[in-house]
Amino acid sequence: MINLIQINKAIKIMIQNALIGTSLSDVEIKPEDDITEKTLRPYLKIQIEDNKTGKFNSCNKERTLTCRVYFFAKNRYKYKIDNLKMQDIIENTFLEDVQVTDAFSMPVLEDGVDSTIVDTVLVCSFDLYSIEEIEDTTDYEPMEELILNLEYEGE
Repeated sequence: MINLIQINKAIKIMIQNALIGTSLSDVEIKPEDDITEKTLRPYLKIQIEDNKTGKFNSCNKERTLTCRVYFFAKNRYKYKIDNLKMQDIIENTFLEDVQVTDAFSMPVLEDGVDSTIVDTVLVCSFDLYSIEEIEDTTDYEPMEELILNLEYEGE
C-alpha cells in the first residue's frame, strides 16, 4: 500500500523538476522541522492535510487528501512577481497526475489548484484521490471444486 510519505516525496519531486530552468530554480523545499523564524527566504513548504480514508469495498481503500504548498518569497515586502511566477509553476505542474510509484498515480481532482495569498505567503492547494487494493490477509483455504446442479423447471 502507498503511504503518505511516498505521496509527499512524489509531490516534492514534481515541484523540484518544475523549478529546473526557471528564475526560481534556487528555491528549496524545506521540511517542517527545518523551518525557524530565521530560515532564509525564498523557500517552499509542503503539507498534506485533511486526509480522508475509508473502505471503498471489501478489497479496496479509498483516499482523498488535500495538499497545500506554501511559498515564502525572497522579499516579504516585494513579493508579487515571485508569487505570480511560483503560482504559474505550481498550477501547471499539477495539471498532471501525481506519479507516486511506477505503477501508482493519484489524479488531482477536477477542482484543480486553488491559489491564494495569506500574509504575503502564496498558498496553493489541491485535492488528490486514489483507490488502492487492500492486502488480503485472510487465511481461508482456497476452494478446490465447485459442483452446481442447475436444472431448469420451466414449461
